[in-house]
Amino acid sequence: MLVVAIGAPEGVHAAVHRADPTLDSVVATIRRLPVDDVVLATRDEEARKVARAARLVLGSERLALLHLDVHVTAWAVVLAGLTTPALPAASALAVADDVLAHVSTRAIVSTVTSLEKPAPTFRQHAGSLLPSSAFVVDPGRGTVGRFLGHLGIPDGEIIVIARSARPVVPEAHDLLPHPADVELGGPQGLRAAEWPAPRWLEVSSLASPLTSTITNVASGFFHWPACEVCGRAAPESCLFCDVAARPARTGPRGGIAGSTPTTEPLEAVN
Repeated sequence: MLVVAIGAPEGVHAAVHRADPTLDSVVATIRRLPVDDVVLATRDEEARKVARAARLVLGSERLALLHLDVHVTAWAVVLAGLTTPALPAASALAVADDVLAHVSTRAIVSTVTSLEKPAPTFRQHAGSLLPSSAFVVDPGRGTVGRFLGHLGIPDGEIIVIARSARPVVPEAHDLLPHPADVELGGPQGLRAAEWPAPRWLEVSSLASPLTSTITNVASGFFHWPACEVCGRAAPESCLFCDVAARPARTGPRGGIAGSTPTTEPLEAVN
């Protein structure tokens, strides 16, 4: 499938087409692509509105909208999975769900005074007033703890990191089970404030190989129901038409023929 990630930072998989969160940028990017189904991937409301506007301008026949409310490093792992050759665009949500089920995310932040989810304790709020304070946030478990020199990110096939321009810890790479496969934004860090703190580090790790995820999804293609409007097979609702799929599949659009898809490694954009 062709993937356009709206607002994605530098460093996402090289096969992902990046576009600024403006209508002109998204439309221009789509028009440069081959005539095929395209997944517009977003993770914030601004980009989501732009994606919907682009579909109104260009038509919904070949544009699928995939919105995921996830952290940027986890999003980068999902985008890598979506670039697997021979995957149909209609399977994008199934791929994302399976990948995210095996992703662990942790963050180190310099303060929790503005953190809302997960909610810190009053004592942690008070501790944020100390200039040398740092906290570990586990969004999956919904926990916040004092940083004591350990990040606790599990080892995995892929490790993606992102950080603020000012480092929150001196040697972030020493906290990882193995060197990061991708650093979003490069060594200068990200300009975007991914966390409500002036200094932060975010890490996501994929526990299982992408090949396992793609194999699981591919095995279900021909059992998915079909969209009432376009006939594409979809596990739940159609990303192209925004309608629920009917119980019995009709039409050839959702499946794939040929060999089992193979994955490519997550790469940084040079």
